[in-house]
Amino acid sequence: MRSNRKKLDLSRDFLLYGLSFLLLMEWLLPLPYVADTGYIHIFVLCTAVFFFITFLQLPVGLSALMKVAVVFYGLFLVFFQGQFFSFEWVGAILEDVALNISYMLGGSWHALTDLFRSLLFFVLLAIMSYLLFYWIVYARRMLFFLIFTVIYVAIIDTFTAYDATFSIVRTFFIGFLLLGLVTMYRFIEQERLHAASTMLPVRLSGVLITILVLGGVFGFLFPKPEPQWADPVPYVRAAVGLESGNDPVQRIGYGDFDEQLGGGFVDDHTIVFYAAVTEEHYWRGETKDLYTGRGWETTTPERMKNPLYRTEREGAISVEQLSTEIAFEGEESRFDHIFYPGDFVELTSHDTIDVVVDQYSERANTFREEEAIALTRYRYDYVYPSFHVDVLQATNEEDPNDIVDYYTQLPDTLPDRVRELAEEIAEDEDNRYDQAKAIEAYFRLSDFVYETEDVPIPSSGQDYVDQFLFETRRGYCDNFSTSMVVMLRTLDIPARWVKGFTQGTEVEQLSQDRSVYEVTNSNAHSWVEVYFPEVGWVPFEPTQGFANMYDFLEVDEEESETNGEDPLDVTSEEEELEEEEQEEEPEIEEEEEQTQDLGATSRNWTIPGGPWILVGLLLLAVIVMVMKRKSVVFYILLKRYEKATKKEAFVPAYEHLLWLLRYNGYHRQSGETIRAYARRMDDQFVTDEMEAMTEEYERILYSEKSEHSSWLEQKARWLAFVKKMNS
Repeated sequence: MRSNRKKLDLSRDFLLYGLSFLLLMEWLLPLPYVADTGYIHIFVLCTAVFFFITFLQLPVGLSALMKVAVVFYGLFLVFFQGQFFSFEWVGAILEDVALNISYMLGGSWHALTDLFRSLLFFVLLAIMSYLLFYWIVYARRMLFFLIFTVIYVAIIDTFTAYDATFSIVRTFFIGFLLLGLVTMYRFIEQERLHAASTMLPVRLSGVLITILVLGGVFGFLFPKPEPQWADPVPYVRAAVGLESGNDPVQRIGYGDFDEQLGGGFVDDHTIVFYAAVTEEHYWRGETKDLYTGRGWETTTPERMKNPLYRTEREGAISVEQLSTEIAFEGEESRFDHIFYPGDFVELTSHDTIDVVVDQYSERANTFREEEAIALTRYRYDYVYPSFHVDVLQATNEEDPNDIVDYYTQLPDTLPDRVRELAEEIAEDEDNRYDQAKAIEAYFRLSDFVYETEDVPIPSSGQDYVDQFLFETRRGYCDNFSTSMVVMLRTLDIPARWVKGFTQGTEVEQLSQDRSVYEVTNSNAHSWVEVYFPEVGWVPFEPTQGFANMYDFLEVDEEESETNGEDPLDVTSEEEELEEEEQEEEPEIEEEEEQTQDLGATSRNWTIPGGPWILVGLLLLAVIVMVMKRKSVVFYILLKRYEKATKKEAFVPAYEHLLWLLRYNGYHRQSGETIRAYARRMDDQFVTDEMEAMTEEYERILYSEKSEHSSWLEQKARWLAFVKKMNS
């Protein structure tokens, strides 16, 4: 029977099929913004393997078996941990599939599990790999898929937080390039322009790329009018009920709701304010005291005070009085309290505005005649403390009762293993400062991962900190800071949770060593403060990729000896510097990899066994490409039989020639004799070598003629016919 499988031109069809894969990626990348879908990198990698398997054009059974294996491996990476070759997880998947089939038969579609939904999604991606192969390689059609991709990206950009600015550019460039190439190759094949120059597709592709690039450049440079119509999004969202506030996708930003932590965040570069300062600082908003097992609440009484800031204390605290000016970007980004570093001193820009600071939460509220007011622009003085490590290590006074009451609280449901872990980390330390530093370093030196998208929400009854410490070990600042506060409290060390912004990005340099920093929603951050009786609240930074903005001053041995202190009682400067270097090296590496953009998710694209899988796929690709590359096959056969001198070489050479004809798509028709087939091949290639070799082959088979001189007589014909096939 005649094979229906299309012979591939590897370089041409691989390029077209690869471009269609890139276009499909524009459907996958926005999924975290429209659904509770994580592990996008796993779906992308598995889709790439599906495309690769489809392109190899293996037998249907083998191709399906390989894709099933990829689906199961993808489910293992997403839902299971432990050894891959234990295969216990395979039984769990099969049980889950059987359970969900019963749900479907019973009409309980809402009860389908996440694992089964992911299985269906993997199957859909495998089907898409075949459909795109058919559209691109067989039908040479692409317009339908391109139109729907553009519509999909536009809708996602309009109605979600996904920024499709670059996505739509990629879609148009890849889509129109693919559409042009597909149309060009379809025309060449339909018009049978095989005699045309082999450089024709390259030249036409170059022209197409040039047109796209020039069109993009001119489109970017030309002036563009402002929108002429009102934004329809608010009306549409209200009409379909999307303004209920139950959007499952959260945005990075400073908000008031911290009662339920967990879940991924969407990047948001909306500018909140600009700040002119002489040094980089964190911007405090407020602190919270009550940990519920799910998040943070404020239970401290409202006890307002006039600004009370720390002053210089010889040998204990060094302070520097500074000033800053804050300017908010828009009406929606203003707050009725002030963001400030260090300790707030006084407002210097508004005579009619009163600033009162809550004694417990440190929230600096702004009032005009006892009415809360949100300022657009303000200037104030503040003091920025530096802490002496020897004083923090030597503190031994008792904590005030209200500090103990509010800042050592823990829920009764906190699992015991959280306390046991904290005790294990701090067991070698004999003072509060070193215990806090040990817990802070634990998050940096262990296998915790900074992650903003694939962060699960604790299930009902599950503790937020316990889940992070012992199950997921991945998260963002809220996970790290909350866990450190809770672990400190298990050691009876007063600690509180602080929220605000990181320093932002420097955008302009001013005179007098001042710089302007741009602070966006992506700079929203939380950190930890620990109470020291003789000093007050001291900040710590446990989050991967972030460094503490405060200075911790060491006491060198010469100074301590001069002051009559025992040098053995104070940690030497060299030892402290070594400890700081050991702790800060991972911080620097993390900062280089992640930057301070909280929305730039640190996606871990490594998978278990990844190197071996990659090597196997590359090896399989090389083997298949060699087998499918006609020029390579011709070269191997020609070299083999050009040097052949054995008298018995004719029969295997002729049978290899029959195989080569089938390999190139010239199959014997049903009922066709070998001699009729040979005459048809001679007509195809305008020669008479094939029929002459066939007569010799039949004489050897049916008349028992010796092969003694056959190869010497037929070798020239065989080589000439093969070369004509390859021309």
